[in-house]
Amino acid sequence: MTKSAKRLAAAASAAVLCIIVLLAIFPERYSDACTKGLGIWLNFVVPTLFPFFVLTAILTKLGAVSKASAFLTPLTRSAFRLPGISSYCFVMSILSGYPVGSRIIADLYENGLIDNKQASRMSALCSTSGPMFVIGSVGSAMFQSKAAGLILFASHLFAVIAVSMIAARFYKKEEKAPPKTATLRADNVLYESVYGAVISILCVGGFITVFYVLIEMLTDFRILWPLSMGLGKVFSLFGMENAAGAFTEGLLEVTRGAKALSAFGPSTLPLAAFLVTFGGACILAQQLGYLKKAGVKGGRFVGMKLIQAVAAALVCLLMCKIFL
Repeated sequence: MTKSAKRLAAAASAAVLCIIVLLAIFPERYSDACTKGLGIWLNFVVPTLFPFFVLTAILTKLGAVSKASAFLTPLTRSAFRLPGISSYCFVMSILSGYPVGSRIIADLYENGLIDNKQASRMSALCSTSGPMFVIGSVGSAMFQSKAAGLILFASHLFAVIAVSMIAARFYKKEEKAPPKTATLRADNVLYESVYGAVISILCVGGFITVFYVLIEMLTDFRILWPLSMGLGKVFSLFGMENAAGAFTEGLLEVTRGAKALSAFGPSTLPLAAFLVTFGGACILAQQLGYLKKAGVKGGRFVGMKLIQAVAAALVCLLMCKIFL
């Protein structure tokens, strides 16, 4: 282990120890945050994600995905320089939201349907939020406007597709090859799919709960204050300096940030578009947990998400001026 790695490990250990101490000193304060995180997971995440986790795993293991996707290979190869199977992953990501796309990429890789290079190229394209969250939760519920939700979702998808298509121009063309098929083990498909889905949904709940507690701690001790102040100076150029704190929280957990931004009205929609597309640290951590199984490099993936988020904010700003 290098000296820098040792220092990083020591710093991480010290931070974890501080968190444990705080949990022991202020159990009531942070147990409430933990309960809120678990409530969000149980009431909103499990009903919407768990069925997709099970069903997409079954389709992948039965080989239906590779057969259906073969017809779309010419289109996906020309647009994204990816095999047709990426279209299935992209559609399921759009329908269900984070982190289903990353979970499917890991499944496809483990079943031998894509290689490491293809998984890396698919990672940013198949990383989207879903309409239930963007249009329903953020638009209709938080901003009290379905039109706002539609603008957010349209700018989000446009940015993801456009940036992925532009990035594909810099990829080397792959040699045409017949679609890969998985070795079927139909006798154990249901058990493996349900078991994997249960583990995955529990991990998602763990991430959400941990980040809810972390945000409370960082807020209590004003650790996020320097970042919030710096962003406030930038946002002041656009008359939105008061939204810096909400945006900072959203960089950690997108639902909390979007809710806080909605209090400032539709002028903060571009900031919400950035957060929804970037995902925040909580969602990024969930996705990277799956993508690392396929050998995807975290730095490249986060960089692509950042570019997509900036593009989404700009597109949303333009759409707001036209439609709102």
